[in-house]
Amino acid sequence: MTRIIFFMFLASSALIAQTGKPWLEWNMKETTKILNDSAWSQTQLETKEAEGASAAITNTGSSRTMVPRDASKDSPGAITSYIKYYVRLLSAKPVRQAVVRKLMLDSPEMDAERKEQLKSFAEASTSDFIVVAVVAEAKDQATGRDALQAFQTATFDSLKESTYLERNDGQRVLLADFKAPVADGLGAKFVFPRMLNNQPFLTPGNGQLKFSSQLSNKIKIETRYKVSDMQYDGRLEY
Repeated sequence: MTRIIFFMFLASSALIAQTGKPWLEWNMKETTKILNDSAWSQTQLETKEAEGASAAITNTGSSRTMVPRDASKDSPGAITSYIKYYVRLLSAKPVRQAVVRKLMLDSPEMDAERKEQLKSFAEASTSDFIVVAVVAEAKDQATGRDALQAFQTATFDSLKESTYLERNDGQRVLLADFKAPVADGLGAKFVFPRMLNNQPFLTPGNGQLKFSSQLSNKIKIETRYKVSDMQYDGRLEY
């Protein structure tokens, strides 16, 4: 398994500034960017590459010495499978708004009562906890099997020593609770205290926030977020 991990730091606040739209007017592209590639959401990608003997054509000038490529086999180095981990600060308002907006775009027939319930969730302010939600998406069942098992068997006790949020000054808050994935589409939820030493864990000057979790012997999730990009509606959202 060759692992390629991408950490993306593009701020969705810039996107909102460019569009000038309130969240209820975001289109699917804007909504997806908030959820997958923004100040509050990062995507960790791991790929598997093809192995084996050379599959390229070797040409030494004579047709008799050309080695034809086996079309049934992938070329060495070609990506044959992947798994993506979408790691989102669910306690951040723009992420919750993007979650709700996607539901609305996917279900245009949604009734007014349901919309109001979802809007309340999207616009609520958080004060007690930081919630990181992780959703796994694999190209195929075989690739996703380890992740599925890891999420299904993980518990607070198995994660509490290896899961944390860390500021760039080295200060950490440890896991306070863990919720395995349920049928809400939000993924596994990692819950952390919002306060450290009676002070908010993050301030605008903290620089960087890191989430790290050793989910199993095979799977480690680690993403970073640029704190200065996490301003939204005049407030630091996380």
